[in-house]
Amino acid sequence: MRYLYIALFVGLISSTAMSLYLYIIETFTGKQLYTLLLNIDFIYTPSETVPENFYLAFEYALHVIVATVIVTFYLYLITKKESFWNKRMEIAAILSFMAFLTYFPLTILAVTKTPNAFDIMAIFDWFIAHVIFFFMMYYISEWLLVRNHSKQDH
Repeated sequence: MRYLYIALFVGLISSTAMSLYLYIIETFTGKQLYTLLLNIDFIYTPSETVPENFYLAFEYALHVIVATVIVTFYLYLITKKESFWNKRMEIAAILSFMAFLTYFPLTILAVTKTPNAFDIMAIFDWFIAHVIFFFMMYYISEWLLVRNHSKQDH
């Protein structure tokens, strides 16, 4: 159960850091990267009777849930599969890179205005956001796992 708490905490912090970075990029450059991050308009059409803030909160919560699932999978791999324990950083990097690759299908499927699928600067900023996610996932998880292990030793 403690791994679930770690996953929730790390998922929330890492997805928030990534969101904040993309929000700042969108604010200063106008590139719709934060919009792309939260965008699921290809799945549903927002109703005019439901406030827009509800959809923003739902989309953000969905983003946090996806990040938490990634972190949960990461924790599962490194704690339950002994062969992965010494490859924690590599596993975190692979999972983050796989999340980075969502840029291409998301830009192609998006109904609202988002960056072009081959906009080099947008891809670079999306990559940096996922590097932020990687560092947050890896280092916060490491810190919490070490802290957890030291509590178990006492």
